[in-house]
Amino acid sequence: MKTTTVGNRNSCMLHGAVQTIKSIEGAVPIIHSTSGCGVQQYAGVSGLSGNGGSGYTGGLGIPSTNFLERQVVFGGSSRLREQLKNTVKIKDGDFYVVLTGCTPELVGDDVPAMTKELQEQQYKAIHISTPGFKGSVHNGYTAALTGLLRQFGKIAGTDGDQQPARKNDRLVNLLGIIPEQDVFWRGNLKGLKDSLKGIGADANVLFGPEADAQEWTTIFNAALNVSFSAHSLEVCEWLESNAGIPYVHFDGYPVGAQQTGELLRCIGKQLDLEQEKVEAWIARKENSERYYILQFLDAYYKYGFQKRFALVGDSAAVLGPARFLTDPLGLLPSLIVVTDDLPQQVRDSIVVQWKEWQPDTEARIVFESDAKIIEELLIAEEIELLLGSSIERRAAERKGIPFVPVSFPLAERIVLTKGYAGFDGAFTLLEDVGDGILSNAGSDRDEQGTNPQPAFSGIGGEIQLQENEIERMRV
Repeated sequence: MKTTTVGNRNSCMLHGAVQTIKSIEGAVPIIHSTSGCGVQQYAGVSGLSGNGGSGYTGGLGIPSTNFLERQVVFGGSSRLREQLKNTVKIKDGDFYVVLTGCTPELVGDDVPAMTKELQEQQYKAIHISTPGFKGSVHNGYTAALTGLLRQFGKIAGTDGDQQPARKNDRLVNLLGIIPEQDVFWRGNLKGLKDSLKGIGADANVLFGPEADAQEWTTIFNAALNVSFSAHSLEVCEWLESNAGIPYVHFDGYPVGAQQTGELLRCIGKQLDLEQEKVEAWIARKENSERYYILQFLDAYYKYGFQKRFALVGDSAAVLGPARFLTDPLGLLPSLIVVTDDLPQQVRDSIVVQWKEWQPDTEARIVFESDAKIIEELLIAEEIELLLGSSIERRAAERKGIPFVPVSFPLAERIVLTKGYAGFDGAFTLLEDVGDGILSNAGSDRDEQGTNPQPAFSGIGGEIQLQENEIERMRV
């Protein structure tokens, strides 16, 4: 029996492919589908990803065949031919990618033939099958990347004359940060790239302003792929099979010195980098984190930061922040809701990994995407702080607890450069969580502006942050 989902935040395969392609500098997506597909992607995804805008190739200006009843009955190939001809006249780009929606896939339009006509006119063009009924936005990201890689010769201008890639022993491809579905994708990619620079490694982030023009030409030169999401595993496996590039996988991006240090040690070992340089960079960033946490301790006690919290969002975006808030910050995880659709094997792996990270916590990990069920879970949970998407704000208001919007869909914030990944991303997360707690504490403050509630009120006033933890922060 089919089921319905309230507040679907995982959209469809076409939308995931569109936002992936349009986040590549120089790429022009062309939607071969109904007009509503592009509008929904803009209003329902881009606009709810920290109020992301149209850019040069997205929004209401994205090229589309605007598939109508006429094309359903008689076929849409000629309409696509016309749209391709018009698009190259008004949209300059390095290459063009035709993305097919549900209806053209069902009626069987000959999209490869239309794309080939454009190639014969000396334009770099490919097509990727991305009907919405085949999966979620995450599947669209996977399909777009594997489609690009399989047809890479056509967009690189080397089709039929592909030379073996010369490996760069210090270059890694970063995969699994999905543009727009990860609201903080630009900042997260920058944070990871900056963190890798310190150990002498170069990173292809591939998307957004941090990806220079050379990155897509050197993707096959990388010595290692790093996956931060189960949705990038298929891409990594393809690159390993077809380009001989090995990969390492992590359940989400790292946040803070401890997690980022683990990532860098792993990459340093894989790339055979100088261990002393890796450890020196990690130690420098650990000192930086220790300094800022020490500066923040007064507010931690004054406003009672050690709260029981719940966190809702994609697996790639919740596990790292949840782990950082728990250790080193000492907040108390109660419920983690993973909203993206994952195979059972991956779900089991995430639970096992979390227990290895935090063996002493009783936090539950729930895999659920239905907004109504998630709200009921949150209302029933004894929590004092909630981090999630705009959908979860109502649950926080019903419980009267601080709310921090951190995951998709996110409508009440403007997000351009902010990110939580890497060494410095931890400070951004700390500031955002702090703002959420302080803004909620306003009604409880006394005349002096301090919070009359005892610090660590979430655990009955009992101080749980052990003295040795405090001492560790001060060292």
